[in-house]
Amino acid sequence: MGRKTGRSKIPLHRRSVSLSACMMIRDEERNLPRCLNSIKDVVDEIVVVDTGSTDRSVEIVKSFGAKVYHHPWENDFSKHRNQSMSYASGNWLFIIDADEELLLQGAPSVIKQDLQRIPGEYPAAALLVEDVQKGHVVMRFNSARFFRKGRTRYMGIVHNQPVLEGSAVFLSSVRLNHYGYDLTPERKQAKFDRTTSLLFTRLKEDPTDYNLFFYLCQMYADFDQNEKCIEWGEKYLEHRDELDAKKSFNCSIYFTLTHTYMKLGRQEDAKRVLEKGRENVPKDLDLALAKTELGVWMGDSEMIISGAREFITLFGVFQRDPSAKGNRFIYSERPEALAYCAHYLTLAQMREGMKSLKILQSVLGHTKPEFKQGMLTELAEELRKLDVPIHVDYGQPQQQILVPPRQVPVMGAVQPVSIDLSKITLQGGLQ
Repeated sequence: MGRKTGRSKIPLHRRSVSLSACMMIRDEERNLPRCLNSIKDVVDEIVVVDTGSTDRSVEIVKSFGAKVYHHPWENDFSKHRNQSMSYASGNWLFIIDADEELLLQGAPSVIKQDLQRIPGEYPAAALLVEDVQKGHVVMRFNSARFFRKGRTRYMGIVHNQPVLEGSAVFLSSVRLNHYGYDLTPERKQAKFDRTTSLLFTRLKEDPTDYNLFFYLCQMYADFDQNEKCIEWGEKYLEHRDELDAKKSFNCSIYFTLTHTYMKLGRQEDAKRVLEKGRENVPKDLDLALAKTELGVWMGDSEMIISGAREFITLFGVFQRDPSAKGNRFIYSERPEALAYCAHYLTLAQMREGMKSLKILQSVLGHTKPEFKQGMLTELAEELRKLDVPIHVDYGQPQQQILVPPRQVPVMGAVQPVSIDLSKITLQGGLQ
């Protein structure tokens, strides 16, 4: 007879799910009611590690039935994150911060149902996180937040990251809103000072933790300290090979640096970083936008058309399938960015089209009559299909075709552009 191991023989994906929300807090009374109300009907328990709150935070979490454990703050986010996970009793853990809000597509039970269907070889599940500032989404990214008990731990004293034994499944039924940067100028400055201080402390302890260069670059970019942003961003790029070997290189550095160089008017540096980024990340939404923007700045129609077409295609892919983003930060998945690319794609293609029309003008008068007639007839038919406001005149007034002019719609922050081509006439030439 075989020895009993005490382990359940029921496959992991068929066991009932008990879900523990794990949090670490300190002075979060402003955010906690929104967060806790969003999860109270979803999880089986709320586990909180408090690191020294002096406001009503502990009172608030206890009013929601949370189990509270007190630990003094040790300047190490991951340590306290791992402490909260160690106290949880559920077989699935959900990591959420006080400045976040869980949003469901369906009944509260949908999360447990989705988790129960995940095959046992997957230790985690990810969801879409949207960074909200002043009522607008400014960034989107996928983040692993659901973990099987005992299958992960966090590392990093500031921007703590989970270390997984395997990969994560994407859940489309839920998402998180993050409000951590939706702050008053005073609170934002305080957060900047606190975070950069922790980053430099960690860097002094371990000068080879090159991921800190990335976070310093991002912090300085957010505060428009452009020269410092470039300093740390370029240092980060110098260590790409080592970071790639650890699978920890963050490709969004290319977008941040390209934009920063553009702010400083350093066109060649912006182009250099963009080209390097597109070489390493060929299908990146942010870099497609940056290529379009750089093309507009340089007056390069080919660059505009290529970048805008790619952006529009990738935007559609990510809208249909959020998991296609992987775990990259996405800054430009916004309607304003889509409108920007569609706007300048339209203008660039119109400019190229007008160049072609001028060539047509110069040669039609030198072609055989039947060839000329065929060209004009086909052009008139295509313009009628497209509802383009251009006259095509065969030289006989009764055969003139006119498609009524209309105004180009305006979207987002793009300046209005009124286009009236009604005075352009093809008579074997343009007037």
